[in-house]
Amino acid sequence: MIREFKNLTPAEQQIMFDAIPLITILVAGADDDMDEVELAEAQRLADIRSYNNTNLIGAFYEIIDNDLTGRIMSLVAELPNALAPRQEEVVARLTKLNDVLAKIPEPFGYLYYKDFVSFGHHVAESHGGFMRFMTVGPEEAKVMDLPMLTPVPRPSEVDYPDLP
Repeated sequence: MIREFKNLTPAEQQIMFDAIPLITILVAGADDDMDEVELAEAQRLADIRSYNNTNLIGAFYEIIDNDLTGRIMSLVAELPNALAPRQEEVVARLTKLNDVLAKIPEPFGYLYYKDFVSFGHHVAESHGGFMRFMTVGPEEAKVMDLPMLTPVPRPSEVDYPDLP
């Protein structure tokens, strides 16, 4: 078990573990065309973050990395096929993260929030454009900052001077 999840119920832990697959579905599917490049980038990024020893939430990514693509496909199968209802359902599920992140002790709530937004940006930038420049389409731009999440403020620099 991840130590910062010890105060979370099993359902709340599942909300956390589904965050990355849902963020991938939200952002990659925003243009109604979730393709292999975006899925591969999400898997690659989870893999990199699981091996980053300086990452305080690396243990989370070790679990996520095991079957990220499989979990994405499983969630896609249970979500509506049409774009608008699918996006609404994903947003509703991601909104549940607000209560869960508030229960995670400092500095981890902040780190997860910041990491989730960063993940959304990477997925949005993974496809299209010329040599990956100008790659974020208008639909992806609307969701890549995860506006359904309440920003978690950075903890005190005195207590946590090495946080990003």
